[in-house]
Amino acid sequence: MEFDRLEAAWRSPANTPDARVQAYLMEEVMKSLKARRRGEILLFAIPAVTMSIFTAIAVRAIAQGRMDPAREWGALVMLGVCWLVLGAVLVAGVLLRHRRSQDQGSMRDTLAAMLSANRRARTNLKIFLMMLPVFLVPMLFSVTQLHQVGKASERDAWQMLLVFGLALGASVTWNTARYFGVMKPEQRRLEALLKEYE
Repeated sequence: MEFDRLEAAWRSPANTPDARVQAYLMEEVMKSLKARRRGEILLFAIPAVTMSIFTAIAVRAIAQGRMDPAREWGALVMLGVCWLVLGAVLVAGVLLRHRRSQDQGSMRDTLAAMLSANRRARTNLKIFLMMLPVFLVPMLFSVTQLHQVGKASERDAWQMLLVFGLALGASVTWNTARYFGVMKPEQRRLEALLKEYE
């Protein structure tokens, strides 16, 4: 079959869903988009609350004299790097936010919003990977300083490094696999669908 005839058959009324089916499909896509937004908010809120708790604990430890910032500054820098990453994710989310168009509620606008959410997720991973080397240096200083001030034995310090290394390695592996296995294919699919609507 020639491409022109195939394209004509593809776009024929017989191959176009009726209004009820289109409304159902649109509703399903909107549900998916709302679920993704809830997930993004939750995945930002959990680290933000956790970091707030860690910050409150650090401030309390300093205020009570249980931590000397001059000798244990590595932990504070590590905390600052984590806040910097959260701030970068928030700024990227605002800058890459989908701006609704005049045809709000259309399938094209919804696909554009999904592509924008995909772009934010990919950007968040890139922020994480760029900040990882920056995070590792204060983490090493922090563990070393804990050992030097007598708050951790040599064995404890090695165990901390092992746990941190395994956690960061697992996180990098999971996020990299998700980037190439989920986000990039989804980006290609969404871009192809958007081209069909142009």
